[in-house]
Amino acid sequence: MKVPDRVLELRQRVEPRIRDFEWTWTSAVLFSVAFGFFTVISMAVLPSFWTYFAEQTLGWDGLSGTSDWRPLARDAVAAGLSTGPFVTLVVAAAIMQNWRRKLRGGSAERAGGGYR
Repeated sequence: MKVPDRVLELRQRVEPRIRDFEWTWTSAVLFSVAFGFFTVISMAVLPSFWTYFAEQTLGWDGLSGTSDWRPLARDAVAAGLSTGPFVTLVVAAAIMQNWRRKLRGGSAERAGGGYR
């Protein structure tokens, strides 16, 4: 499968920024505050809004342990809304860290040490 030229141009533009990026105290604190705000919104506010919406507008109220599928679907969507964005950010951070390590000439594998 051939990669489009536009993607290759974007990659060439982004790679120097990723390779040369360094955290400063200011950028780390600002990122931490933004990440904390995002975490509260994505893990508390959105699932709560969905639960109220599903119960009041869609009529998916009731206990999850019953034979009705609607409360189970409501709770499954709420669980996905609370964990999905956080897991996505963790995976994206790991991918970016390995990409940066490769651009700087290091191995993307974990450094070993100690007894094997």
